[in-house]
Amino acid sequence: MKAIVLRAYGDFDRLLWEDVAPPCAGFGEIVIRNHAAGLNHCDTDLRRGLFGVAQAFPHVMGVDCAGTVAEVGPGVTAWRVGDRVMPHFVLACGACRNCLRGAENICLKAEILGITTWGGYAQFTKVAQHHVVRVPDALSFEDAVAGTIPFATAWEALIDVGRLRAGETVLVSAAGSGVGSAGVQIAKLAGARVIATTGSAEKFAAARALGADAVVNYNTDDVPAAVQRLTDGMGVDLALDMVGGARLHDAIGAAALGARIVSVGAHGGERVEIDMIELFRKHLSLHGCGRSTRAIFGEVTGLMAAGKLLPVIHARFPLAEAAAAHRLMESRSFFGRMVMDPWQ
Repeated sequence: MKAIVLRAYGDFDRLLWEDVAPPCAGFGEIVIRNHAAGLNHCDTDLRRGLFGVAQAFPHVMGVDCAGTVAEVGPGVTAWRVGDRVMPHFVLACGACRNCLRGAENICLKAEILGITTWGGYAQFTKVAQHHVVRVPDALSFEDAVAGTIPFATAWEALIDVGRLRAGETVLVSAAGSGVGSAGVQIAKLAGARVIATTGSAEKFAAARALGADAVVNYNTDDVPAAVQRLTDGMGVDLALDMVGGARLHDAIGAAALGARIVSVGAHGGERVEIDMIELFRKHLSLHGCGRSTRAIFGEVTGLMAAGKLLPVIHARFPLAEAAAAHRLMESRSFFGRMVMDPWQ
Protein backbone atom coordinates (compact mmCIF):
# COMPACT_ATOMS: atom_id res chain seq x y z
CA MET A 1 0.00 0.00 0.00
CA LYS A 2 0.97 3.66 -0.28
CA ALA A 3 1.54 5.79 2.82
CA ILE A 4 3.19 8.99 3.93
CA VAL A 5 6.26 7.74 5.79
CA LEU A 6 8.25 9.78 8.30
CA ARG A 7 11.83 8.54 8.70
CA ALA A 8 13.15 11.45 10.75
CA TYR A 9 11.81 14.66 12.28
CA GLY A 10 12.16 17.80 10.23
CA ASP A 11 10.68 20.02 7.56
CA PHE A 12 8.04 19.32 4.92
CA ASP A 13 10.46 17.22 2.84
CA ARG A 14 10.39 14.56 5.55
CA LEU A 15 6.90 13.49 4.40
CA LEU A 16 7.69 10.70 1.94
CA TRP A 17 5.08 8.99 -0.29
CA GLU A 18 6.26 5.39 -0.24
CA ASP A 19 5.23 1.77 -0.62
CA VAL A 20 4.93 -0.10 2.69
CA ALA A 21 3.56 -3.50 3.66
CA PRO A 22 -0.20 -3.37 4.28
CA PRO A 23 -1.46 -4.26 7.78
CA CYS A 24 -3.02 -7.64 8.52
CA ALA A 25 -5.84 -8.07 11.01
CA GLY A 26 -4.95 -10.11 14.07
CA PHE A 27 -7.28 -11.43 16.76
CA GLY A 28 -9.99 -8.87 17.53
CA GLU A 29 -8.66 -6.42 14.94
CA ILE A 30 -10.01 -4.87 11.74
CA VAL A 31 -8.29 -3.25 8.77
CA ILE A 32 -9.89 -0.10 7.38
CA ARG A 33 -9.58 0.97 3.74
CA ASN A 34 -9.25 4.71 4.23
CA HIS A 35 -11.35 6.93 2.00
CA ALA A 36 -10.23 10.18 3.67
CA ALA A 37 -7.61 11.36 6.13
CA GLY A 38 -7.50 14.61 8.08
CA LEU A 39 -4.71 17.02 8.94
CA ASN A 40 -4.41 17.87 12.62
CA HIS A 41 -2.13 20.30 14.47
CA CYS A 42 -0.58 17.39 16.33
CA ASP A 43 0.57 16.00 12.94
CA THR A 44 2.66 19.08 12.24
CA ASP A 45 4.05 19.02 15.77
CA LEU A 46 4.94 15.35 15.42
CA ARG A 47 6.67 15.91 12.08
CA ARG A 48 8.82 18.60 13.66
CA GLY A 49 9.61 16.49 16.74
CA LEU A 50 7.67 18.80 19.06
CA PHE A 51 4.85 16.54 20.19
CA GLY A 52 6.67 15.27 23.25
CA VAL A 53 6.23 11.56 22.50
CA ALA A 54 9.13 9.78 20.81
CA GLN A 55 8.36 7.75 17.69
CA ALA A 56 10.17 4.72 16.31
CA PHE A 57 11.08 5.27 12.65
CA PRO A 58 9.80 4.69 10.08
CA HIS A 59 6.47 6.06 11.27
CA VAL A 60 3.07 6.74 9.68
CA MET A 61 1.25 9.61 11.40
CA GLY A 62 -2.41 10.67 11.22
CA VAL A 63 -4.88 10.79 14.10
CA ASP A 64 -8.05 10.84 12.02
CA CYS A 65 -9.25 8.84 9.04
CA ALA A 66 -12.43 7.17 7.83
CA GLY A 67 -13.35 4.42 5.44
CA THR A 68 -14.77 0.93 5.05
CA VAL A 69 -13.84 -2.28 6.81
CA ALA A 70 -11.58 -4.22 4.43
CA GLU A 71 -10.65 -7.17 6.65
CA VAL A 72 -11.79 -8.61 9.98
CA GLY A 73 -9.58 -10.76 12.15
CA PRO A 74 -10.50 -13.81 14.23
CA GLY A 75 -12.79 -13.02 17.14
CA VAL A 76 -14.30 -9.90 15.54
CA THR A 77 -18.04 -9.81 16.15
CA ALA A 78 -18.91 -6.11 15.99
CA TRP A 79 -18.06 -5.37 12.35
CA ARG A 80 -18.29 -6.84 8.87
CA VAL A 81 -16.40 -6.15 5.66
CA GLY A 82 -17.90 -3.08 3.99
CA ASP A 83 -19.09 -1.36 7.18
CA ARG A 84 -18.50 2.41 7.21
CA VAL A 85 -16.28 3.27 10.19
CA MET A 86 -13.73 5.64 11.62
CA PRO A 87 -11.27 5.02 14.46
CA HIS A 88 -11.39 6.92 17.72
CA PHE A 89 -7.89 8.31 18.11
CA VAL A 90 -7.65 7.30 21.79
CA LEU A 91 -6.94 3.59 21.53
CA ALA A 92 -8.17 2.76 25.02
CA CYS A 93 -7.40 -0.56 26.70
CA GLY A 94 -10.99 -1.05 27.87
CA ALA A 95 -9.89 -2.69 31.13
CA CYS A 96 -8.19 -0.12 33.37
CA ARG A 97 -10.07 1.62 36.19
CA ASN A 98 -10.71 4.74 34.08
CA CYS A 99 -12.06 2.75 31.14
CA LEU A 100 -14.30 0.74 33.45
CA ARG A 101 -15.88 3.92 34.82
CA GLY A 102 -16.52 5.27 31.32
CA ALA A 103 -13.52 7.59 31.13
CA GLU A 104 -11.77 5.93 28.20
CA ASN A 105 -10.44 9.33 27.12
CA ILE A 106 -8.07 9.20 30.10
CA CYS A 107 -7.30 5.49 29.82
CA LEU A 108 -4.23 4.62 31.87
CA LYS A 109 -2.78 2.43 29.10
CA ALA A 110 -4.01 4.17 25.96
CA GLU A 111 -2.14 4.25 22.70
CA ILE A 112 -2.80 7.22 20.39
CA LEU A 113 -3.53 6.61 16.73
CA GLY A 114 -0.82 8.12 14.53
CA ILE A 115 1.30 9.03 17.56
CA THR A 116 2.25 5.81 19.33
CA THR A 117 0.91 3.54 16.56
CA TRP A 118 0.80 3.84 12.78
CA GLY A 119 -2.13 6.03 11.81
CA GLY A 120 -4.28 7.37 9.01
CA TYR A 121 -1.74 8.78 6.51
CA ALA A 122 -2.06 5.52 4.60
CA GLN A 123 -4.41 3.64 2.32
CA PHE A 124 -5.12 1.11 5.09
CA THR A 125 -5.13 1.36 8.89
CA LYS A 126 -5.39 -1.39 11.50
CA VAL A 127 -7.12 -0.98 14.88
CA ALA A 128 -8.95 -3.14 17.43
CA GLN A 129 -12.66 -3.69 16.85
CA HIS A 130 -13.58 -1.65 19.95
CA HIS A 131 -11.60 1.37 18.73
CA VAL A 132 -14.01 2.44 15.98
CA VAL A 133 -17.40 4.08 15.61
CA ARG A 134 -19.90 3.77 12.78
CA VAL A 135 -20.06 6.52 10.14
CA PRO A 136 -23.74 7.20 9.30
CA ASP A 137 -24.74 6.59 5.69
CA ALA A 138 -25.83 10.22 5.37
CA LEU A 139 -22.35 11.47 6.27
CA SER A 140 -19.56 11.49 3.67
CA PHE A 141 -16.13 10.20 4.66
CA GLU A 142 -14.66 13.65 3.94
CA ASP A 143 -17.13 15.33 6.27
CA ALA A 144 -16.62 12.64 8.92
CA VAL A 145 -12.88 13.29 8.91
CA ALA A 146 -13.25 17.07 8.69
CA GLY A 147 -15.77 17.34 11.49
CA THR A 148 -15.61 14.53 14.01
CA ILE A 149 -12.47 15.32 16.00
CA PRO A 150 -13.07 19.10 16.05
CA PHE A 151 -16.73 18.74 16.99
CA ALA A 152 -15.99 16.03 19.55
CA THR A 153 -13.22 18.13 21.12
CA ALA A 154 -15.42 21.22 21.28
CA TRP A 155 -18.37 19.17 22.58
CA GLU A 156 -16.31 17.72 25.42
CA ALA A 157 -14.98 21.18 26.30
CA LEU A 158 -18.21 23.16 26.08
CA ILE A 159 -20.90 20.64 27.01
CA ASP A 160 -19.30 17.91 29.15
CA VAL A 161 -16.62 19.94 30.96
CA GLY A 162 -17.76 23.55 30.57
CA ARG A 163 -21.43 22.76 31.35
CA LEU A 164 -22.65 25.36 28.89
CA ARG A 165 -26.25 26.45 29.42
CA ALA A 166 -28.67 28.19 27.08
CA GLY A 167 -28.58 31.96 27.41
CA GLU A 168 -24.93 32.14 28.46
CA THR A 169 -22.25 34.08 26.58
CA VAL A 170 -19.24 32.16 25.26
CA LEU A 171 -15.85 33.34 24.01
CA VAL A 172 -14.40 31.04 21.32
CA SER A 173 -10.79 31.79 20.46
CA ALA A 174 -9.23 31.09 17.04
CA ALA A 175 -12.58 30.56 15.31
CA GLY A 176 -10.80 29.84 12.03
CA SER A 177 -9.28 26.63 13.37
CA GLY A 178 -10.99 23.26 13.21
CA VAL A 179 -11.90 23.23 16.90
CA GLY A 180 -12.72 26.94 16.89
CA SER A 181 -15.15 26.69 13.98
CA ALA A 182 -16.69 23.65 15.67
CA GLY A 183 -16.95 25.47 18.98
CA VAL A 184 -18.90 28.35 17.43
CA GLN A 185 -21.48 25.92 16.02
CA ILE A 186 -21.84 23.83 19.18
CA ALA A 187 -22.24 26.92 21.36
CA LYS A 188 -24.98 28.23 19.08
CA LEU A 189 -26.67 24.81 19.01
CA ALA A 190 -26.70 24.94 22.82
CA GLY A 191 -28.45 28.32 22.77
CA ALA A 192 -25.51 30.55 23.73
CA ARG A 193 -24.44 33.95 22.52
CA VAL A 194 -21.03 33.59 20.84
CA ILE A 195 -18.16 36.05 20.69
CA ALA A 196 -15.43 34.66 18.42
CA THR A 197 -11.87 35.77 17.87
CA THR A 198 -9.81 35.39 14.70
CA GLY A 199 -6.39 36.55 13.61
CA SER A 200 -7.56 38.49 10.56
CA ALA A 201 -10.52 40.59 9.49
CA GLU A 202 -10.84 38.38 6.36
CA LYS A 203 -12.17 35.59 8.58
CA PHE A 204 -14.92 37.69 10.20
CA ALA A 205 -17.59 36.85 7.63
CA ALA A 206 -16.84 33.11 7.83
CA ALA A 207 -17.11 33.16 11.63
CA ARG A 208 -20.42 35.03 11.47
CA ALA A 209 -21.72 32.57 8.86
CA LEU A 210 -21.16 29.76 11.38
CA GLY A 211 -23.22 31.63 13.97
CA ALA A 212 -20.86 34.00 15.80
CA ASP A 213 -22.80 37.01 17.13
CA ALA A 214 -19.67 39.16 17.31
CA VAL A 215 -16.08 38.76 16.12
CA VAL A 216 -12.88 40.32 17.50
CA ASN A 217 -9.44 40.40 15.85
CA TYR A 218 -6.97 39.18 18.48
CA ASN A 219 -4.00 40.57 16.53
CA THR A 220 -5.23 44.17 16.41
CA ASP A 221 -7.77 44.52 19.24
CA ASP A 222 -7.59 44.33 23.01
CA VAL A 223 -9.76 41.22 23.38
CA PRO A 224 -10.75 41.64 27.06
CA ALA A 225 -11.67 45.29 26.49
CA ALA A 226 -13.67 44.45 23.37
CA VAL A 227 -15.52 41.68 25.22
CA GLN A 228 -16.32 43.99 28.10
CA ARG A 229 -17.86 46.45 25.63
CA LEU A 230 -19.87 43.71 23.93
CA THR A 231 -21.22 42.40 27.26
CA ASP A 232 -21.93 45.74 28.98
CA GLY A 233 -19.01 45.17 31.33
CA MET A 234 -20.10 41.73 32.47
CA GLY A 235 -17.66 39.46 30.58
CA VAL A 236 -18.31 35.94 29.26
CA ASP A 237 -19.69 33.01 31.23
CA LEU A 238 -17.50 30.45 29.47
CA ALA A 239 -14.34 30.71 27.37
CA LEU A 240 -12.97 28.04 25.03
CA ASP A 241 -9.24 28.37 24.44
CA MET A 242 -7.31 26.04 22.15
CA VAL A 243 -4.24 28.25 21.69
CA GLY A 244 -2.70 28.98 25.09
CA GLY A 245 -0.17 31.79 25.42
CA ALA A 246 -1.65 35.25 24.98
CA ARG A 247 -5.05 33.79 24.08
CA LEU A 248 -5.35 32.25 27.56
CA HIS A 249 -4.65 35.70 29.01
CA ASP A 250 -7.43 37.05 26.79
CA ALA A 251 -9.83 34.43 28.17
CA ILE A 252 -9.00 35.27 31.78
CA GLY A 253 -9.36 39.00 31.13
CA ALA A 254 -12.65 38.53 29.29
CA ALA A 255 -14.18 36.21 31.88
CA ALA A 256 -17.10 37.27 34.06
CA LEU A 257 -17.15 36.73 37.80
CA GLY A 258 -17.56 33.01 38.44
CA ALA A 259 -16.84 32.10 34.80
CA ARG A 260 -15.37 28.86 33.49
CA ILE A 261 -12.39 28.60 31.15
CA VAL A 262 -11.71 25.39 29.25
CA SER A 263 -8.33 24.86 27.59
CA VAL A 264 -7.84 22.21 24.91
CA GLY A 265 -4.52 23.23 23.30
CA ALA A 266 -1.39 25.31 23.54
CA HIS A 267 0.05 25.90 20.06
CA GLY A 268 0.38 29.59 20.90
CA GLY A 269 2.38 28.97 24.06
CA GLU A 270 2.71 25.95 26.33
CA ARG A 271 3.95 27.82 29.40
CA VAL A 272 1.80 30.72 30.54
CA GLU A 273 2.21 33.03 33.52
CA ILE A 274 -1.16 33.53 35.19
CA ASP A 275 -2.14 36.36 37.51
CA MET A 276 -3.42 34.27 40.42
CA ILE A 277 -4.96 37.36 42.04
CA GLU A 278 -7.27 37.81 39.06
CA LEU A 279 -8.00 34.09 38.97
CA PHE A 280 -9.17 33.76 42.57
CA ARG A 281 -10.73 37.20 42.99
CA LYS A 282 -12.93 36.57 39.96
CA HIS A 283 -13.74 33.05 41.24
CA LEU A 284 -12.68 31.55 37.92
CA SER A 285 -12.49 27.83 37.15
CA LEU A 286 -9.79 26.68 34.72
CA HIS A 287 -10.26 23.23 33.21
CA GLY A 288 -8.05 21.21 30.89
CA CYS A 289 -9.37 18.60 28.45
CA GLY A 290 -9.00 17.58 24.83
CA ARG A 291 -9.64 13.87 24.52
CA SER A 292 -13.20 12.97 23.72
CA THR A 293 -14.83 9.55 24.00
CA ARG A 294 -16.37 7.21 21.44
CA ALA A 295 -19.77 8.18 22.85
CA ILE A 296 -19.09 11.82 21.96
CA PHE A 297 -17.85 10.73 18.51
CA GLY A 298 -21.20 9.01 18.01
CA GLU A 299 -23.10 12.08 19.22
CA VAL A 300 -21.44 14.52 16.84
CA THR A 301 -21.44 12.22 13.81
CA GLY A 302 -25.18 11.84 14.30
CA LEU A 303 -25.62 15.62 14.47
CA MET A 304 -23.52 16.07 11.33
CA ALA A 305 -25.53 13.44 9.49
CA ALA A 306 -28.71 15.29 10.53
CA GLY A 307 -27.34 18.59 9.20
CA LYS A 308 -27.24 20.26 12.62
CA LEU A 309 -23.45 20.59 12.63
CA LEU A 310 -21.63 21.49 9.42
CA PRO A 311 -17.99 20.42 8.88
CA VAL A 312 -15.82 23.20 7.50
CA ILE A 313 -13.34 22.11 4.82
CA HIS A 314 -10.84 24.71 3.69
CA ALA A 315 -8.91 22.62 1.15
CA ARG A 316 -8.56 19.11 -0.26
CA PHE A 317 -5.29 17.43 -1.19
CA PRO A 318 -4.11 14.06 -2.47
CA LEU A 319 -2.42 12.31 0.46
CA ALA A 320 0.70 12.19 -1.72
CA GLU A 321 0.79 16.00 -1.35
CA ALA A 322 0.67 15.97 2.45
CA ALA A 323 3.64 18.35 2.52
CA ALA A 324 1.55 21.04 0.81
CA ALA A 325 -1.24 20.50 3.34
CA HIS A 326 1.24 20.81 6.22
CA ARG A 327 2.64 24.01 4.71
CA LEU A 328 -0.85 25.51 4.53
CA MET A 329 -1.57 24.47 8.13
CA GLU A 330 1.57 26.17 9.39
CA SER A 331 0.81 29.34 7.42
CA ARG A 332 -2.43 29.77 9.40
CA SER A 333 -4.01 31.11 6.21
CA PHE A 334 -7.03 28.85 6.40
CA PHE A 335 -10.52 28.60 7.86
CA GLY A 336 -11.59 25.08 8.71
CA ARG A 337 -9.79 21.84 7.96
CA MET A 338 -7.60 20.19 5.35
CA VAL A 339 -8.73 16.76 4.08
CA MET A 340 -6.56 14.32 2.11
CA ASP A 341 -7.45 11.49 -0.29
CA PRO A 342 -5.23 8.39 0.18
CA TRP A 343 -6.01 7.11 -3.30
CA GLN A 344 -4.91 10.18 -5.29
